[in-house]
Amino acid sequence: LDGSILLLRGIALQHTIFSISTMPPIDVDNLAPFLLLGGYNAADLWPTTNCAMPGWLLLALAPRWRHTAGLSLVGPIVSAMIYTLAAISMIVADDGSGDDPDFMTLEGVASMFRDPTVVFLGWTHYVAYDALIGRWIVLDSIERGASLKVHYLLIVPCLFFALMLGPVGFILYISIVRTFFLRSGNESDTKEKSV
Repeated sequence: LDGSILLLRGIALQHTIFSISTMPPIDVDNLAPFLLLGGYNAADLWPTTNCAMPGWLLLALAPRWRHTAGLSLVGPIVSAMIYTLAAISMIVADDGSGDDPDFMTLEGVASMFRDPTVVFLGWTHYVAYDALIGRWIVLDSIERGASLKVHYLLIVPCLFFALMLGPVGFILYISIVRTFFLRSGNESDTKEKSV
């Protein structure tokens, strides 16, 4: 089993390296500006995609700090605002000369992601939603009574996978950690009411 996993990882890495090396360079000078974002383009705004990282660190290292719940929303809110303003800018700037986006086929979606501006929008979308899923995982685990030991041993790995592979962290938390290692939310409600 370990040998087949290593083989699959090697194939994936080889594919990634080959794909990156065959991609044409991006001409950042010709990227369309986002009118509602001060005329900045996707390359100019790319560093903002890291705005959720402080929230991730708080969720992993200080889950019970009284400001973590609020501060961990800052990154997703900033990303959502940038995404919204960029998407509206693209819609407003569309002169109608291109094809309508085709969300129903693989070819249509792949065609859209050939545009670096659309890749920026997609990545910003992922950043916002992955951070919200990570935040929900932590808040839900606290509500279900997860100790700090459980947090560092079980929740932090879920956060890592939510950050790196989105749905993998979510399904790991829902199907394994939440189901087998945490009490149900109703039990904590019952305890509070009986006290």
